[in-house]
Amino acid sequence: MSITLQTILAQSGTDALCLGNLQLKRLQQLTKSSADVVLWDGISAVTTTAALVLVLAPASAVRLEILIGSLHENAIVVLPWGENPAFDALKRRLYRHGTVGAEGAKAPHHLWWGGVKPLATPTGVYRNHDTLYVSAFAEMWPHEDGAALLAADCKRLGLTYVVEPHLPDIDSTAQAATKIDFIIRQWETHDLPVFWLDPRTRVQRVPLLPQALGCDFAVHRRANGELDTGALYFGRSEAARSLLDVWARLARSHPQLPEAFLLDQAWTLTCAQCQIETAWLPDGYWQIGAMDDRGGSTSIRADAVRDAPALLAHAIAPLQMARKFDRHQAPEAHLIMQGPKDGRGTIIVMLRDVMTADVADVSAAIEATARAFDADHGGFSQLEIVLCGSTADIDTVMQLEVHSSVLTTDPSERLQPHAFRALAASDDAMPSLAPSSTAIDGIGRYANPAIKLLELQLDARSAR
Repeated sequence: MSITLQTILAQSGTDALCLGNLQLKRLQQLTKSSADVVLWDGISAVTTTAALVLVLAPASAVRLEILIGSLHENAIVVLPWGENPAFDALKRRLYRHGTVGAEGAKAPHHLWWGGVKPLATPTGVYRNHDTLYVSAFAEMWPHEDGAALLAADCKRLGLTYVVEPHLPDIDSTAQAATKIDFIIRQWETHDLPVFWLDPRTRVQRVPLLPQALGCDFAVHRRANGELDTGALYFGRSEAARSLLDVWARLARSHPQLPEAFLLDQAWTLTCAQCQIETAWLPDGYWQIGAMDDRGGSTSIRADAVRDAPALLAHAIAPLQMARKFDRHQAPEAHLIMQGPKDGRGTIIVMLRDVMTADVADVSAAIEATARAFDADHGGFSQLEIVLCGSTADIDTVMQLEVHSSVLTTDPSERLQPHAFRALAASDDAMPSLAPSSTAIDGIGRYANPAIKLLELQLDARSAR
């Protein structure tokens, strides 16, 4: 049925949608570019042309086909509760466009949107030099003309660019924090968004999409879920800078792990704590193959890619598969809130059986938990909310978080404002725990559960 956005925001049929200011701003902008707003009833086809379709509950495969088959090519499907794995089936049938992360009790969900065709640059007037395109080459770079060719591409297209031909320690075959430091330095030096280009790339067309969208971060994700680090956009926002900082610190803490995996983990940590907007670049922004002299739709091409070694690829694969749906997965927390730095340690709240529970119940339980911690943290230094769809998810969290307090709840339960104070007081013998995860400038952590899980898997394989 057709309905105004204001009506949906005021009363969604269950509880009012809990959106943060930045999430609401993006939703309103999406609404302006749509012909109408439709709250899908879970059964009917969408008859409105170029509609913004809000989906608040999952549906069967047959009903999803009815929905998707009826969508106009310019329609946008919006999931206000995009962190819930119950929507994976719908996401699988759509092209991802964007996400906005969670932030505290006022924005405890992940906003997600997509469509039946890839994300495209909206109509408008844009200037080529409003984004800084940067790249850097190692001192012993094997292709001596690489820097000149890439610089020539940027110059031909009228781009503002910095291409450093002899940057020490940039290593094209292994993780190097120096690359991230270079990006940060350019971000700090120039008052422009920064678009990193891998030194093996050639720019065929002006990649205007991220600049046109005004997002915080833009990246291409492969079909297997892995991020492509050859084309990365960082906007002029605190959220973008926080993502860079977390990525750099993870790179220094775990130099043996692939940079794409560490960027993925930095992204999960950042969007679990702030409303960072991510644009998911279509395939044309990062393709493998020779330059097409005839032009075409491709913006950036590379002659090679670097994948994780076989041992790492096998261990990382399950994490990548879930990330195809642009969401966190257990043991990762989709929402992290900070308490006192010298508190009792981390409290992890696991919502169990979320795949079989009512989606509205899951969302309400998340909101109640976040509000309770915001009202009284009970002395806990950090709250993490983890959605668990299976017993295996719960077992993984319990295996990794041996130094944290863990509370398992049902989606039908609602934590009250005094809940965390009562939890702390219920066990006077509980020792004062050092936080199992250290905050990074209020945004991220040094030790992410997915990284710990990967390291445990690698240690186990090495011992065999």
